[in-house]
Amino acid sequence: MFTGTFRHQLDEKGRVRIPVGFRKELGANVKMYVHVADCLMVYPEKDYANVVEKRFKDIDILDLDMEEQRRLIFSRTQDGEVDKQGRVLLNTNLAKLVGIERNIVSIGAMDHVEIWDEATFDKYMAELDERIGRTKKK
Repeated sequence: MFTGTFRHQLDEKGRVRIPVGFRKELGANVKMYVHVADCLMVYPEKDYANVVEKRFKDIDILDLDMEEQRRLIFSRTQDGEVDKQGRVLLNTNLAKLVGIERNIVSIGAMDHVEIWDEATFDKYMAELDERIGRTKKK
Protein backbone atom coordinates (compact mmCIF):
# COMPACT_ATOMS: atom_id res chain seq x y z
CA MET A 1 0.00 0.00 0.00
CA PHE A 2 1.31 3.43 -0.96
CA THR A 3 1.15 6.11 1.73
CA GLY A 4 2.92 9.37 2.50
CA THR A 5 3.79 12.71 0.93
CA PHE A 6 7.22 13.53 -0.50
CA ARG A 7 8.44 16.85 -1.92
CA HIS A 8 11.26 16.92 -4.42
CA GLN A 9 12.27 18.25 -7.84
CA LEU A 10 12.63 17.03 -11.38
CA ASP A 11 16.25 16.78 -12.39
CA GLU A 12 17.69 18.59 -15.42
CA LYS A 13 16.76 15.64 -17.69
CA GLY A 14 13.11 15.60 -16.61
CA ARG A 15 13.41 12.59 -14.33
CA VAL A 16 11.50 12.20 -11.09
CA ARG A 17 13.01 10.41 -8.14
CA ILE A 18 10.67 7.73 -6.84
CA PRO A 19 10.63 7.84 -3.02
CA VAL A 20 12.42 4.85 -1.49
CA GLY A 21 9.27 3.64 0.25
CA PHE A 22 7.47 3.38 -3.11
CA ARG A 23 10.19 1.71 -5.18
CA LYS A 24 9.82 -1.91 -4.13
CA GLU A 25 6.05 -2.00 -4.57
CA LEU A 26 6.16 -0.09 -7.88
CA GLY A 27 8.80 -2.36 -9.34
CA ALA A 28 11.04 -1.60 -12.29
CA ASN A 29 8.29 -0.92 -14.84
CA VAL A 30 5.41 1.49 -14.35
CA LYS A 31 2.49 2.98 -16.25
CA MET A 32 1.80 6.70 -15.85
CA TYR A 33 -1.25 8.54 -17.04
CA VAL A 34 -2.89 11.93 -16.73
CA HIS A 35 -5.68 12.10 -14.17
CA VAL A 36 -8.51 14.64 -14.34
CA ALA A 37 -7.30 16.12 -11.03
CA ASP A 38 -4.18 17.50 -12.80
CA CYS A 39 -1.72 14.91 -11.58
CA LEU A 40 0.02 11.87 -13.00
CA MET A 41 -1.15 8.53 -11.66
CA VAL A 42 1.57 5.91 -11.47
CA TYR A 43 0.78 2.19 -11.25
CA PRO A 44 3.02 -0.84 -11.17
CA GLU A 45 2.91 -2.20 -14.70
CA LYS A 46 1.61 -5.53 -13.39
CA ASP A 47 -1.43 -3.81 -11.80
CA TYR A 48 -2.29 -1.30 -14.51
CA ALA A 49 -4.09 -3.74 -16.80
CA ASN A 50 -6.36 -4.87 -13.96
CA VAL A 51 -7.20 -1.30 -13.00
CA VAL A 52 -8.17 -0.16 -16.48
CA GLU A 53 -9.82 -3.44 -17.38
CA LYS A 54 -12.20 -3.14 -14.41
CA ARG A 55 -13.13 0.34 -15.60
CA PHE A 56 -13.53 -0.33 -19.31
CA LYS A 57 -14.01 -4.07 -19.83
CA ASP A 58 -17.76 -4.12 -20.31
CA ILE A 59 -18.51 -0.64 -21.60
CA ASP A 60 -21.10 -0.17 -24.27
CA ILE A 61 -19.39 1.10 -27.41
CA LEU A 62 -22.32 3.47 -27.85
CA ASP A 63 -21.62 5.09 -24.47
CA LEU A 64 -19.81 8.15 -25.78
CA ASP A 65 -18.77 9.43 -22.34
CA MET A 66 -16.99 6.17 -21.55
CA GLU A 67 -15.44 6.06 -25.00
CA GLU A 68 -14.06 9.55 -24.45
CA GLN A 69 -12.68 8.58 -21.05
CA ARG A 70 -11.02 5.51 -22.52
CA ARG A 71 -9.57 7.56 -25.36
CA LEU A 72 -8.16 10.13 -22.95
CA ILE A 73 -6.61 7.60 -20.59
CA PHE A 74 -5.01 5.34 -23.17
CA SER A 75 -3.72 8.18 -25.35
CA ARG A 76 -2.14 9.80 -22.31
CA THR A 77 -0.48 6.76 -20.80
CA GLN A 78 3.29 6.42 -20.73
CA ASP A 79 5.46 3.42 -19.97
CA GLY A 80 8.21 4.15 -17.50
CA GLU A 81 11.27 2.30 -16.33
CA VAL A 82 12.68 2.97 -12.88
CA ASP A 83 16.47 3.16 -13.15
CA LYS A 84 19.00 1.92 -10.56
CA GLN A 85 18.94 5.31 -8.82
CA GLY A 86 15.15 5.10 -8.47
CA ARG A 87 14.31 7.69 -11.15
CA VAL A 88 11.82 7.59 -13.99
CA LEU A 89 11.72 9.90 -17.00
CA LEU A 90 8.53 11.91 -17.37
CA ASN A 91 7.14 12.45 -20.83
CA THR A 92 7.35 16.21 -21.50
CA ASN A 93 3.83 16.38 -22.96
CA LEU A 94 2.26 14.60 -19.99
CA ALA A 95 4.15 16.82 -17.55
CA LYS A 96 2.87 19.93 -19.38
CA LEU A 97 -0.71 18.67 -19.27
CA VAL A 98 -0.62 18.58 -15.47
CA GLY A 99 1.54 21.70 -15.04
CA ILE A 100 4.68 19.98 -13.77
CA GLU A 101 7.75 22.15 -14.24
CA ARG A 102 10.30 21.64 -11.48
CA ASN A 103 8.97 21.30 -7.92
CA ILE A 104 6.82 18.23 -7.44
CA VAL A 105 5.00 16.26 -4.78
CA SER A 106 4.65 12.48 -4.85
CA ILE A 107 1.91 11.03 -2.71
CA GLY A 108 0.83 7.53 -1.87
CA ALA A 109 -2.80 6.89 -2.82
CA MET A 110 -3.38 3.33 -1.61
CA ASP A 111 -2.90 1.28 -4.82
CA HIS A 112 -0.96 3.88 -6.82
CA VAL A 113 1.31 6.90 -6.59
CA GLU A 114 0.34 10.39 -7.71
CA ILE A 115 2.85 12.96 -8.98
CA TRP A 116 1.72 16.59 -8.71
CA ASP A 117 3.12 19.99 -9.50
CA GLU A 118 3.85 21.37 -6.02
CA ALA A 119 1.78 24.57 -6.35
CA THR A 120 -1.17 22.66 -7.82
CA PHE A 121 -1.03 20.10 -5.01
CA ASP A 122 -0.83 22.73 -2.28
CA LYS A 123 -3.79 24.60 -3.74
CA TYR A 124 -5.81 21.40 -4.13
CA MET A 125 -5.11 20.31 -0.55
CA ALA A 126 -5.97 23.76 0.86
CA GLU A 127 -9.29 23.65 -1.02
CA LEU A 128 -9.92 20.11 0.18
CA ASP A 129 -9.19 21.07 3.80
CA GLU A 130 -11.59 23.98 3.46
CA ARG A 131 -14.33 21.79 1.96
CA ILE A 132 -14.12 19.29 4.78
CA GLY A 133 -13.90 21.99 7.46
CA ARG A 134 -10.27 21.59 8.36
CA THR A 135 -9.07 25.13 7.85
CA LYS A 136 -6.66 26.63 10.36
CA LYS A 137 -8.25 28.91 12.89
CA LYS A 138 -6.71 32.35 13.09
